[in-house]
Amino acid sequence: MAGVVFQTEPDLSFTAGLARWLSNPDEPLIKPPAEEGAEPAEPAPCSAFESECVALEGKGEFDKLSATLRAKLKELFATADASALQSAYAIYLQLLVQWELLPGAVAGLADELAASAEERPTVRRVLLVSLYALVQQQQLSEQRFAVLVRLIKFASAASQMDEVFGKKEGRVASMERWTREWELGDAQKKELWGLFFDAHAADESVMSSYALKYLSLFEGSELKGDATLHARLVQSVLLTLRSTTLFQCDELAQLAVAKQLEADAAYKPLYRLLSIFARETFEEYSAFQASAEGAACMTKHGLSHDDCATKMRLLTLVSLGQQDKELPYASIASALKVEEGQVEGWAMQAIGAGLMGAKMDQVNKIVYVSVTVEREFGKAQWQRLHTSLGDWRDSIRGLLSVIQGSRPAVVN
Repeated sequence: MAGVVFQTEPDLSFTAGLARWLSNPDEPLIKPPAEEGAEPAEPAPCSAFESECVALEGKGEFDKLSATLRAKLKELFATADASALQSAYAIYLQLLVQWELLPGAVAGLADELAASAEERPTVRRVLLVSLYALVQQQQLSEQRFAVLVRLIKFASAASQMDEVFGKKEGRVASMERWTREWELGDAQKKELWGLFFDAHAADESVMSSYALKYLSLFEGSELKGDATLHARLVQSVLLTLRSTTLFQCDELAQLAVAKQLEADAAYKPLYRLLSIFARETFEEYSAFQASAEGAACMTKHGLSHDDCATKMRLLTLVSLGQQDKELPYASIASALKVEEGQVEGWAMQAIGAGLMGAKMDQVNKIVYVSVTVEREFGKAQWQRLHTSLGDWRDSIRGLLSVIQGSRPAVVN
């Protein structure tokens, strides 16, 4: 490596070469080879800083030497050339490995690199990822979780989650792999999922997945003494209620921590509203919204009646389709509290949202429902699935019987 990094001075040690650059960062750290036939360059004068570092190396005082180099790297962080700075850190990290000091230095280095999301964020991200990769390479299992935590916090604060963790759609799988392969404890799992929860709090396309993963790790009794957990739970409930794309609310409502809101006087109305969205109809929503307690809850949490009403009408239509596959326009209008002439519009909206498959008979004013999503999945849903699978099995058997009966007789 000395022949690559310090090509014009092959006898220069890593320590001396790094110290020389730290003394004069305006000079290139990676020097081009001398042209063929050119006179050898005069050795650069040795600075006091380089002499100090070489002396410490000679005496084997690696703890003091590493601290000296690190302090100088930190001092130059804001002004040095980005590429040279990254190379300097790479050399420094390899020296720590050589001196067997990396395990004890990892946490402090990670803290320094993740200290600011505004100052040279790209350089910090590259160096943090390099540190994480080195920790993995050296199989420092006790340090990798701490580095990953700092990397997540930094990437989130610097808006660099995509650059570090790839496309958001695949991050849940990565998280599950880490927790499985690293055999993380309960506290570590909660911290990791909590960080990803916060990092994706504004993105409803993936937020629901992180919320359910995170909140499912807790027992109901843990909610009372954990203000952060409580805030994240309320945030999850409100995001679910406000979302125009999240329609399945039952899984959240069934979580142990969510159920604890029912015993909290301040949040009981909010949990009641979540329960309505999870499994009840527009009629129950209307009654809630018209009550003093319900109206106060919606005002307190900034919930729009128009948006909530739209979502509840669609969910009510789903429930009607689960109960009966032939829905007269009149019954839909009655359940949704709309004019009969608006029924087709609501049916088209439900179909467009992927909530149901259906066809409309405009002459007879009937909506024929072929399939709906499940608003909840309990005993009744298991029974319905069992019945559907049984019907499918019988249909296949009947088809096979017809095929076998239509085969021509074989004459021997």
